[in-house]
Amino acid sequence: MTWRQTGNLWLRTAYARAWIRLRSIYGEPLWLVVGVVFPLFTSFALAFLYTSSGSAALAGFAILGGVMVSFWSNVIWSMASQFYWDKQEGMFEIYLVSPAPMTGILVGMSIGGFAATGPSALFVAVVGWHFFGSSVTPSWLLLGVAFLLTISALYALGMLLASLYLVYGRNVEAINDTARDSVSLISGVYFPTIGIGSPFPLALQAAVSLVPLTIGMDAIRRALFYPADVLQISEELAVLAVMALVLLLLSVWSVRYLRTKGRRDGTLVVKMS
Repeated sequence: MTWRQTGNLWLRTAYARAWIRLRSIYGEPLWLVVGVVFPLFTSFALAFLYTSSGSAALAGFAILGGVMVSFWSNVIWSMASQFYWDKQEGMFEIYLVSPAPMTGILVGMSIGGFAATGPSALFVAVVGWHFFGSSVTPSWLLLGVAFLLTISALYALGMLLASLYLVYGRNVEAINDTARDSVSLISGVYFPTIGIGSPFPLALQAAVSLVPLTIGMDAIRRALFYPADVLQISEELAVLAVMALVLLLLSVWSVRYLRTKGRRDGTLVVKMS
């Protein structure tokens, strides 16, 4: 197969997997309601709490947190767990016998997940900030760069977790619930957890900075609510770019290694109870 044929197959695979993800989300009204209502309710609850306690300035942080939680939930439930669920339902065998590249399937899931989550996240942002009258003075270029780098790092993490769950995923729902809530607490989704205003000691701040969402939230917050220039958040942007690249490379290596190992050991398509 020539490079052009290989590239064409990869693109067609990514497009097909992204289309399936979009069709499954927008074809089921309940998923749309869940995707909008849950982050909106959580954000509003915390925003009301901040407002009533005299910290109205943090209400905008809570709304931003609701936006990013939408994407984090999509990474955990629709990316990290997907191969495991496909394996349990007998769909993963189809991936293996087809000529479709696994990396194309993973990237397609990422693109479809982002496109499906984007409108609901935008709705949460518009409604929340208008309702609470949050003051935003964004640097649009920096905001766009910080957001795209954060999303890239998060979905690269989801791709890596998808390959790990494929072989070692037991009690996936419990793991996902724990990851979703704990990461939401420590990553600065609803209050600053690194830098000025963080309630955490420096050692814990360094530990939570290993999570891409933590660095991304700090960069997005500063670009959205403060007149930040590129020098002020250049370190965060550089770290996010490195995280996205490293996680992407690890995810490609991991899925190839585990696929080879599973075929050799005969355990790749064995269902896990």
